[in-house]
Amino acid sequence: MRYSSFARRLVPVLIVCSGPATRASSQATPPAGMAAVESARSADCVGEIAAVADLNTKAAPYARRLQRIRALAGAVALEDTSSVAPMDTLDALERDVRDWFEKDESLATRIVAGDSALVTQRDQAREAIKKRLQDEMTSVTAEAQGKLTEADSVQSAALPCQNAIFVRPAVLEACKTGSGPLCAAARLSPDSAAKVSPFRFVNQADDLWDVQEMKPWTDPVPLQRAADGSMILPRTAARTRHGNIVVAVALAPMIRDRAEMDSTQIAEFEANLDSLGYAFDHPDFVMAPAMEIQASVPAPVGNENLYLLHFGDVANPDVIWSMKAGDGGVIQSSFPATAKLLDRLKAGDALSFTAVQVPEGSTEGTPIYSLTLLNLNQARAATTLLGYMQSGDLNKDFKALVPPKGGGGS
Repeated sequence: MRYSSFARRLVPVLIVCSGPATRASSQATPPAGMAAVESARSADCVGEIAAVADLNTKAAPYARRLQRIRALAGAVALEDTSSVAPMDTLDALERDVRDWFEKDESLATRIVAGDSALVTQRDQAREAIKKRLQDEMTSVTAEAQGKLTEADSVQSAALPCQNAIFVRPAVLEACKTGSGPLCAAARLSPDSAAKVSPFRFVNQADDLWDVQEMKPWTDPVPLQRAADGSMILPRTAARTRHGNIVVAVALAPMIRDRAEMDSTQIAEFEANLDSLGYAFDHPDFVMAPAMEIQASVPAPVGNENLYLLHFGDVANPDVIWSMKAGDGGVIQSSFPATAKLLDRLKAGDALSFTAVQVPEGSTEGTPIYSLTLLNLNQARAATTLLGYMQSGDLNKDFKALVPPKGGGGS
């Protein structure tokens, strides 16, 4: 795939959009199909959330067992029983751990007294109890997976319900034949629900269109390691929400392993960096400034069949990404950014996410709804992050955290 097509990720590009969009920032009337789609989502989520709650109940004993095994393993590693006392003598594993502590203390005392020949015996006993703990953890995990075979399908079915705002009357109607946590929360008064429930509600579907949240572009930080050893890439991101439509866009370096790419792809990444004047010469990895998109969208509410990310007015958009609309759900995509795109970000030009209905064979479409990301702090954050990439500081920091293996490359 050529770099230009990889960078843009476009399905056939619209020349013009006819008709006004329902703008997120305008408090305009919601799309005609929004109420039906969101009411159906709320009703469906009664059963899906109940299924997740039931799954969590079934999984709880396994989770508690694994947590206890991890605590016992930590006590062995630290040679300290205070964090796991008292031990359950009716549990075979805990008896084994207790016995190991008693024997280990005896061996340690004898070694200190001068019986150094026991060092190997003590090391072997330590490895044996560690293996015993690991085997038990593996066994519990396998048993849980065997008995909770529905976990993946249940969690997948509940994805549209995650972080959603629900239509209370639709939930209560579904609760006439269903039950579960969502039903219990919907029956609470709004004040009580706000204090104790993890779920949010509106009193009618059209009220969703009045729920708006906008977060400005975040300040980027240099490349660094997290506490767990994973790498935190520098990035700046903005997020907007309109009802249950949530869109987040980020600018970040895309770093890929050369070993997983062919020579053409590597050459395209390097040619792009050369054209931008950016420095990144790690022999084992390539880099490109990239855009990342994550959007949670409902099922089509106005026969939309295309999503656009663009600069400018929806009537004549400068499209930088597009994707065919499906049945709703979470969209995730990333692509290397062009020089023009980066210049517009640094200029503070606002990005919009628009759902469009395009007749087959046409280059014109009707916008169904459009959300514009807040461009507050965009120019400063993008300029700072791109300067970090262009100057070579990202290159230097990455080499410090991931030293070259000495292989080929630039």
